[in-house]
Amino acid sequence: MGKIIFHIDINAFFASAETLRDPSLRNKPIAVCSNKRGSVVTTANYIARDYGVRSAMPLVEALKLCPHLVVTGVHFDLYEKISEQFVALCKKYTDIVEVASVDECYLDVTEAIKAYKRPLDLALTVRKDIKKTIGLDVSIGIAPNRFLAKMASDLKKPNGMTVLRQKEVQSKLWPLPIERMHGVGTKSAEYLKNINILTIGDLATCDSNRIVAIFKKSTDAMIKRANGEDDSELEVDQIVKSLSQSTTLMNATSDYEEISFVLEKLCKELQQRCLDEGVLAQQVTITVKNDDFQSYTRTMKLPNPSNMHQEFFENAMLLFDANFSEMNVKLLGVGCSQFIFRDIISEQMKLF
Repeated sequence: MGKIIFHIDINAFFASAETLRDPSLRNKPIAVCSNKRGSVVTTANYIARDYGVRSAMPLVEALKLCPHLVVTGVHFDLYEKISEQFVALCKKYTDIVEVASVDECYLDVTEAIKAYKRPLDLALTVRKDIKKTIGLDVSIGIAPNRFLAKMASDLKKPNGMTVLRQKEVQSKLWPLPIERMHGVGTKSAEYLKNINILTIGDLATCDSNRIVAIFKKSTDAMIKRANGEDDSELEVDQIVKSLSQSTTLMNATSDYEEISFVLEKLCKELQQRCLDEGVLAQQVTITVKNDDFQSYTRTMKLPNPSNMHQEFFENAMLLFDANFSEMNVKLLGVGCSQFIFRDIISEQMKLF
């Protein structure tokens, strides 16, 4: 038997979290954003989406489409708490869990599923557990690899459960418009449509030379994924080799003050994780994704091993200034690695 991967995605996460905070919102159209002039919708629940309200839409436009739209404000502490509960529940069922974002996880359940009479029983159990424990609906994609599991979970929302087998790629995946493919951003989709690659099937069967300008080193991998092939492993470290914190911004920005503020916050969170693990880092890494979700990383060695946020922040800003200062940023991440364990340092000190 091959691998069995689940992709579990909380439906309309921020909006769903707001209905937990205030159950009176449950059957109302809601938008998550601050109720200020110039605000942009972070996300909307499915009722609001039926009116045409979408993420990244100016609030003033959303209110024209849906005059009785409820604007909830933004409560990040609540979202973080619920996300931690969600991840903990996923880890009940397998040790091999990749946390992809605050509202989605990949689970390798190849071994875990053997304890269940039917393959779908585990997925049903996980979904019921999340609903009972947290009160949220999830969509689950079930497939033999990471990419297909992600695509499967997107096929039926909300509260869907979809199995996508390799032999079903041509019938279920290929007819979908190219912008539905995971990893194809807005700008990439526009480029592909301009060269008459309109569906995932078109990408799967195209000559790689036609698309190398947009996907560069990822060209072959993108064609393979369009054919349902993906050999990437879930990113799970049993022994801590690196630590990182990242966040996806509500809207892509090049505002230096906002980027600096977010990076410093991430560095403070990274410091706490280093303290929890008892490590000093000798290297810091910054990760940036642009508004087309193209990812870039830069790394530098620290002058001295450290677990202090100020040193992480100063070096992260140096990397940002040198490489990304003109970029429209959608995601920011800071990581550290090449650890020295504090206990070992203490023992060495005692020797002297």
